Amino acid sequence: MGEPVYLEFDFEAELFKTNDKMEEQFRHISDAIIIHSNGGGKNNNITATVLPICLEKEEAYSQSLISEENTRKAEESFTQAQTPVKYNLPVFVTLRKQLNIKQSTNENLIITSCIKTGNTLVFTDCDNKRLIICNSDGTDIHHIPLSYKPYYITEIDSNTVAVSCLYDSTILIINISTRSITSTIKTSGYCYGISYNDNNLYVVIGRSIIHVMDLTGKVIRTIPAPSDGIYDITVDRDRLVCIDLTSIYCCSLDGKVMWKFKMDEFQDLTRVTTDNEGNVYVTDEKTNTVIVVSDDGKHHRELLTESDGLNKPYGIYYDKKENILLVCNESNEKAFLFDVKKNKNKHE
Repeated sequence: MGEPVYLEFDFEAELFKTNDKMEEQFRHISDAIIIHSNGGGKNNNITATVLPICLEKEEAYSQSLISEENTRKAEESFTQAQTPVKYNLPVFVTLRKQLNIKQSTNENLIITSCIKTGNTLVFTDCDNKRLIICNSDGTDIHHIPLSYKPYYITEIDSNTVAVSCLYDSTILIINISTRSITSTIKTSGYCYGISYNDNNLYVVIGRSIIHVMDLTGKVIRTIPAPSDGIYDITVDRDRLVCIDLTSIYCCSLDGKVMWKFKMDEFQDLTRVTTDNEGNVYVTDEKTNTVIVVSDDGKHHRELLTESDGLNKPYGIYYDKKENILLVCNESNEKAFLFDVKKNKNKHE
């Protein structure tokens, strides 16, 4: 038997747009090789590996090769091509504590957001118009009743939070130590995601603009949102990170988009948070996953899945002081604390 022959071809990307097109092109190549051979070639000895070249920066994902061990005949191998895979982001989690924040079997909780401040966990219980507060070990559960339905929350200091009450166009400043509302801010439209940074509140208004306001509610400036469907927002490291249902946007503080992350399998992003290094963590309710995306938007991986207890995960918060990730499910009263470890060798 002679030595194997290696051929290299260039193709238009459109020819490989679907598996059917891919198979058709490979079959043409295979037939041509057999026709022009000396008759000694066999179709089942022909294998192929596709090496796509992505010219757009945001599509520069790592590609994995199809193993030749899985190739049984040419037609089968021709339908297999390289697909984008996740970089192995050097972020790892271990479960520290699973919490049950439901006190009574008669309660029906809808938890939409959460934060961790020191040893205290705070959850927005939307349907019951209240905050649920407990220690990080799940003890000492108590409530702060509200006049409106809370949807989003941000920490102002260790004793104070700001809560946006979406359909009431209201922001509440709440002292969680005294369990009292210290001020009420009316917004010009429905208020969605909220984030406190450098003495100001960043609030998504009407899903299409972001108001920067002081703690009295005075609007200092307005930032255009990167899409007209923005839900949640977090501000950190001179960057504004926000999400709509399908995409993550990283923007400068004046609203200029620095990068956008989008993958077709993620269609119901709900909340967003960031760590000390700028990695972005997002919950996806439909796939029951937490996704982590690198600070440059180029790399990602699924960090947590249904096997970790996620069931319609909604709220998420990264405690930057202790490197602890808090995640809560929307309606089954479960919350989870994960210790986060990072390998110094990035993107291994």
